[in-house]
Amino acid sequence: MSKIVGFLIAVLLCCVGSPTLAQERDVKFILDFISLGRHAPWYVALNKGYYKEEGLNVSILPSKGTADAIRSVATGTTEFGFIDVPSLVAAGSNAAAVKIVAVNYQKPPYCVFSLDTGANIDTPRKLLNLELGSSTASFIPKIWAAFMEMNGVDSKTLKVVNIDGAARVPMLAARKVSAIDTFIMSEPSIRRALTDAKPVCLFAGDFGLEIYANSIGVNEAFLKQNPELVRKFVRASLRGWKDTFDNPEEAARIQLQYVKALDPQIVVDEINILRRVAISDDVKKYGLGYVSPERMKTTVDFINKNIDVAGDKVTAEQIYVPGFLPDKPIMP
Repeated sequence: MSKIVGFLIAVLLCCVGSPTLAQERDVKFILDFISLGRHAPWYVALNKGYYKEEGLNVSILPSKGTADAIRSVATGTTEFGFIDVPSLVAAGSNAAAVKIVAVNYQKPPYCVFSLDTGANIDTPRKLLNLELGSSTASFIPKIWAAFMEMNGVDSKTLKVVNIDGAARVPMLAARKVSAIDTFIMSEPSIRRALTDAKPVCLFAGDFGLEIYANSIGVNEAFLKQNPELVRKFVRASLRGWKDTFDNPEEAARIQLQYVKALDPQIVVDEINILRRVAISDDVKKYGLGYVSPERMKTTVDFINKNIDVAGDKVTAEQIYVPGFLPDKPIMP
């Protein structure tokens, strides 16, 4: 009898001490859009068991866009989200419940695409008198206007043509508009849509627009109640980012297990382009996810100055909470 009791106690202690058996925590992470190749790092972390190792059972959810992701985290529907910092600042006090703990996009992914047989916009000066296919409902054209002024170009000459996101690439390929506004990671898809030209990207991050973009955002109440869990999520996620950059082909194979409709080559191409956005000099020195308080302030101040903010304006100190990156930096 004593042996049986001892055995049962041993089993109980084993189960209690095993995070995968007794302490695994369910959490939800929402993307900034539908799942695309640029989102491969999250699936790599999931597939390789990095979240499990931290005692987390993570669900990765698509969204309808940045505003949807911000709203989901702000209301606590999801604990974590892939949050665009400029969009968060533009939401002002309406999104005060979302806090940034790590930055993934060290440079903004904004790009003006044109054709090498057309407008061939490769310098800020060529934005003068441009007809840009974008969205009049978005604040991105206002960022381009501010970018033009930064580079000594009269922003009043920019003409924004309202074109739905899904129609922009076909419109550019058909020469119905001379340039479009989209993320730099869209280049592989644009290249495939063209048969007689090459896309040219004017990447804002290469011409002085030094602001942060997509980052790991957390619901404020959840962050306060579970600080160590947030550190675990960040650590596991950044391991996925490192592995993705180390082996894009493997990352593509992994992501296709979860999102079968994706083209594996486009996923690889997007990952390689993502390096330009995610691996900065700061990241090479301090590790993935690094946040410079000074650049965060620059980001917040830039948006507050150039964008109509909903609700009261926020400060960098209000949206960014330091202290959640790994003690041992995860180097790219």
